[in-house]
Amino acid sequence: MNSQKIALVGNPNVGKSTLFNYLTGMKQHTGNWSGKTVGTAEGIIRKSKNKIKLVDLPGTYSLAADSAEEEVTRDCLLFENFDAAAVVCDACCLERNLILALQTAELVPKVLIIVNMMDDARKKGIEINFSKLEKAMGLPVVGISASTGEGMEKLEKAMEKLLEHSGAQTFVPVRYPKGVKESAERLFPLFKERYGVKGIYPVLAFLEGEHKTSAAFKSRFGNLEKELEIALEKEKSILSQTADLKRISVCRVLRAEEICLSALSLDPEKALKKDDVLDSVLTGKTFGIPLMLILFAFIFWLTVSGANYPSALLSDVFSKIGIWFESLFEKLEAPPVLTSLLLDGVWKVLSWVVAVMLPPMAIFFPLFTLLEDVGYLPRVAFNLDKGFKASGACGKQALTMCMGIGCGAVGVTGARIIDSPRERAIAIITNSFVPCNGRLPALIALTSMFFTDSPVLGAFIMTAVLVFCVLTTLLISKILSKTVLKGTPSAFTLELPPYRMPKIGKVIVRSVLDRTLKILGRAVAVAVPAGIIIWLCSNFSFGGKTLLEMLSAFLDPFGKIIGMDGKVLSGFVLSFPANEIALPIMAMAYSGGELSQLGTLSETAALFFANGFTKITALCTAVFFLFHWPCATTLLTVWKETKSAKYTALSVLVPLITGTLFCFIINIVSKLFP
Repeated sequence: MNSQKIALVGNPNVGKSTLFNYLTGMKQHTGNWSGKTVGTAEGIIRKSKNKIKLVDLPGTYSLAADSAEEEVTRDCLLFENFDAAAVVCDACCLERNLILALQTAELVPKVLIIVNMMDDARKKGIEINFSKLEKAMGLPVVGISASTGEGMEKLEKAMEKLLEHSGAQTFVPVRYPKGVKESAERLFPLFKERYGVKGIYPVLAFLEGEHKTSAAFKSRFGNLEKELEIALEKEKSILSQTADLKRISVCRVLRAEEICLSALSLDPEKALKKDDVLDSVLTGKTFGIPLMLILFAFIFWLTVSGANYPSALLSDVFSKIGIWFESLFEKLEAPPVLTSLLLDGVWKVLSWVVAVMLPPMAIFFPLFTLLEDVGYLPRVAFNLDKGFKASGACGKQALTMCMGIGCGAVGVTGARIIDSPRERAIAIITNSFVPCNGRLPALIALTSMFFTDSPVLGAFIMTAVLVFCVLTTLLISKILSKTVLKGTPSAFTLELPPYRMPKIGKVIVRSVLDRTLKILGRAVAVAVPAGIIIWLCSNFSFGGKTLLEMLSAFLDPFGKIIGMDGKVLSGFVLSFPANEIALPIMAMAYSGGELSQLGTLSETAALFFANGFTKITALCTAVFFLFHWPCATTLLTVWKETKSAKYTALSVLVPLITGTLFCFIINIVSKLFP
């Protein structure tokens, strides 16, 4: 049998990706917040007797698309040849979810309604009569809990039955005003003949004047044929005499409400929503932001306090392995130059990157993933929404900032969830203002080496750094929105998903495999060739000076102006491939090309202090770590996402100018008030 395709459709955060992973065995990344899926994923349902391809479409609230990911879903359903669609609904928010289900049923001939998260619904006292729900909609309905596996066998059978059924479904249509219904029925044959549409939704969209759907048709097929355009204008002219056109979307809302009234009941003893009680505190005006800061301070405290011992242990282990390698090379009578290259260059850089980066990442990312799974990150966006709106930006930018903490490139791609091109550009340009995975460990290391060995004070400093980054992002966003990216902030819908108990095992596995090891692997891949290049720059002389010394000497006057020196700036310049290697490069520059003095954080601090490093130097270095050009991977992602030389250049210049200005001010103030 030929492969058949089912589109997996649903609002954001209804568990589509979890369901997709369960059915196909693929490992699409899931998260308890809106905007996770911005592309499509395809997989074959494993237990199906027939070859059924499942296509997970981006989450959308409506086919009247308001964002890039919603446009992907609408266009796929409009123009791709799907045999059926499975609409996933959240049992706790069924009325809102059914609006999309009704639109889909008006577009795709075969539709299955999947009511997910039944376990959460039962806890909240929500009872669903599935026989009444099926009768009211005229569509097959299955209740499941994808996270626990409840009802999955029944769902797989329902999907096969849906595809095997050859007749038309008995979908109970939405009751539109008589004039709208008659106009749509007259126009539908013309749309079907010209464009092969299978349902009445596109006709209703044209009648209603839903311009994005009409723009999608024109983009794909060109302007409407003259005959069809005349017929459409004639019908709209007839309907313009009444208010019926404005009621098309309202009719779907009323129909969804009617269906839920007939099929849902609520246990009054369980009606109190715990989520509402929590949100009144966590997103309230009084405690929302203070509790957010306390939570992040606690996470940083765990990260700083927990990273010191394993970092020292790893450093000691790598040092002993280095001694063993040295002994082995001596026995093999390896050339001294090769031994120095591999040990003083590659091994020292590699071991320092792993020893310093791995412990804080192994602690921070599981905690960060835990917040994501619980559903707290959208609350962060909610708390920051007013600030971003006041800055002329979009509140969804808070979500892209959270993504950027994991990886700058991910934060850039995550900006797709912002509909406005202007606001998306602001989010991309200011994305590097939050410390990414490559900068966080370095900042933690600088804090521990030069400011405090107290985990509590270190956590306070890191929290203050994060607040400083957010305030700077708001400030620069405001400046951009008043200058090169002028405009009015757009309105948007931000769903606060229900709180969920995270699956600790999955959190650990995902944070370790998807984040910690993936990021560490990238750092290692960069550290090895970087170690070779840096060693070559440090050991080959021209005119009595090494390349690293020449670069440091050239940059030294600029470094002095902003509170650093040429060796520190050399570290930033040469770490363009990855921020993770900046500190090792600085250490190599200070040690004259040999990292033999580099081991634990205290030994590294001693090396820096011995070369004229002060707390002001450390502060300027930390600030410049926060605000300078993005790494090569992030910058390449900016270009791919924007296809704009202007925005790519601004992504370099804006943070660079900001960091330079801040460091200059710090340096001047330190000299005026020593």
